[in-house]
Amino acid sequence: MNTSSLLETNESVKVAYSYESNSKKAAAEIISQLGTQNYAFILVFISPVTNPAAIIKDLVSLNPHTSIYGCSTAGEITFEGNTEGAIIALGFLNDHFSVRSLVFPNLDDFSIRDGQSRVANAVNQFQAARSPSKPHPFALMMVDGLCYKEEQLLSAFNYGLRDIPLLGGSAGDGMNFKETIVVHDGHIFKNAAVLLLIESKNPIHIFKSDSFIPTDIKFVVTKADPENRIVYELNAMPATTAYANALGMKEEDLDELTFASHPLCVCFGGECYVRSIQNIHDKNAFSFYCAIDEGIVFTLSDIDDMVKGLTRTFDTIRNDIGEPQLILGFDCVLRRMMSEINQSKGEINNLFQANKVVGFNTYGEQVRTMHLNLTFSGIAIGQ
Repeated sequence: MNTSSLLETNESVKVAYSYESNSKKAAAEIISQLGTQNYAFILVFISPVTNPAAIIKDLVSLNPHTSIYGCSTAGEITFEGNTEGAIIALGFLNDHFSVRSLVFPNLDDFSIRDGQSRVANAVNQFQAARSPSKPHPFALMMVDGLCYKEEQLLSAFNYGLRDIPLLGGSAGDGMNFKETIVVHDGHIFKNAAVLLLIESKNPIHIFKSDSFIPTDIKFVVTKADPENRIVYELNAMPATTAYANALGMKEEDLDELTFASHPLCVCFGGECYVRSIQNIHDKNAFSFYCAIDEGIVFTLSDIDDMVKGLTRTFDTIRNDIGEPQLILGFDCVLRRMMSEINQSKGEINNLFQANKVVGFNTYGEQVRTMHLNLTFSGIAIGQ
């Protein structure tokens, strides 16, 4: 597919994408669209229906002098809105951005103390090399969406980052939940995380937008396997039974659409944060996208108007930095499912197009110190 008419050309970030199934053709199309400009780095989001390893290999062979980072997705967001089957590339021009990167492989062996030390050392080097012409720093995180390590990583990263704001997304695998990948400097990693320290000449605005309404119904986690994010009991009842009873449903009718429509959240400090159910682990237990533990109190929630929530978010961005030239967005895959159920996908796509949103659907979103679900988060890059 020729997407040249859909490209957004500006002075600091160029966007290219391809729907080609052949990796060589897709890579050639993307590199042709990006052109020969001097990029600080290229960010790539890859549909799992393609061959990510082949895509990255071919992109590197065509552009060996620019570092490539990225991840697999649960869906993509191009300048057309939500889509599937795309390979997206964002080229960040060297005159406007600089980057320093870290990769954390083998997350089963991840140590918070080691992570804190590595990030702190990288931040010291990053700060020492900062350019006065690029006064806006931020950190971008991409992590295997099936690693169950997001909270530990955030704890380590934010300690080392100090006052540098962080955002990011958990890599996806469509709705397969089998294998996700991250890309660091042109190399593919599984069970790993990538952290980019970026300085920007352009003003930035980091945001999150959610659309749910807490109810008065509460659940206490009374039996769980925190390491594997499995909840066996809520209110001393089988988890699926307690949840289905609260909704007036039969347990056999529970599915991903139910979980997206009626999320569970944790409320504290006047804020509520979704802890979404991923699927039914076995007959009566739930697997979750986010960390859980025994004793946690969940609040049952309902989905609010996502279109109104997004409109407010985009208005806030403009009030802060003016008209954005690009919004790098991480949108929970459950929100995409909800938009299809309530038939708001068209309106949301219109909003994404009008606000130049590019990104991917995630298994989880990271904003500063929090790992979230059912959230649209990201960074707006100003003129």
